[in-house]
Amino acid sequence: MMQPKDKLMSDVPVIVKGTKVVLTPQQRENVPTYWKWICDPEVNAGLTDTGACVSIEKQYEWYDNNVAKAGGGSVNFDIHEVNGMRLVGDCVLFDIDHAAGTAELGIIIGEKDCWNRGYATETVALLARYAFDVLGLSNVILNAYDFNERAVAAYRRAGFREVGRRRGVRHGARMVQEVIMDIVPGEVAGLTD
Repeated sequence: MMQPKDKLMSDVPVIVKGTKVVLTPQQRENVPTYWKWICDPEVNAGLTDTGACVSIEKQYEWYDNNVAKAGGGSVNFDIHEVNGMRLVGDCVLFDIDHAAGTAELGIIIGEKDCWNRGYATETVALLARYAFDVLGLSNVILNAYDFNERAVAAYRRAGFREVGRRRGVRHGARMVQEVIMDIVPGEVAGLTD
């Protein structure tokens, strides 16, 4: 069941609260942190826009055009640790189509000391539940590269299922497969009603 909205010490509303992570609206003041993450080659390796390290000014421009003015087509969240409320990543539901009942999910856990702690699994489960319970959607899809086994395993633990693979995808200088996964209501793992 979705947790009621709380407030952080800084009056940033808590939208969704899990046992490990809390999702809050993205904040412009966090742009330097987002920029640091996408400029880290280890963090960026699994993203579709690998090598996307741009100037900090371009990162602010991205925020202003894609988050601040998102409208109903996307919902962006910051990911914080429950204990201490440290910012550790961000996530998004995008290409939201209310008529079709669909959206796509993206996530980044930018703080590497938070990898392998279940944060991604819980975040995608919370985000899927938000898509179903709050937005009224009926399907959420995501893509991951086949070499990003940690991410694929996290998505599976959250209840996502592989529905196909796109072969021959260029990722930098190599060819990879894109793993396509989705989830529908009733399949979200680890969360109780």
